Amino acid sequence: MNMLEKKSGIKHMIIDNRGKVEYVLLPVKRYEKIMAALEDYGLGRAMKEAENSKILNKKAALEFLKHA
Repeated sequence: MNMLEKKSGIKHMIIDNRGKVEYVLLPVKRYEKIMAALEDYGLGRAMKEAENSKILNKKAALEFLKHA
């Protein structure tokens, strides 16, 4: 059992000729959970960054986008 399998419980993987893991096979439900967590993390980061940005009303935002 390698370190990846110990830490993650992943049992299906493809290794290269040096014995390093190159790919893993995940059940769809697990993949979807990982993707949802990544999306939530990205949204959280974007919201945190937006806290410090200037807030525009709709008209000003559309004008800004025209010149961006």
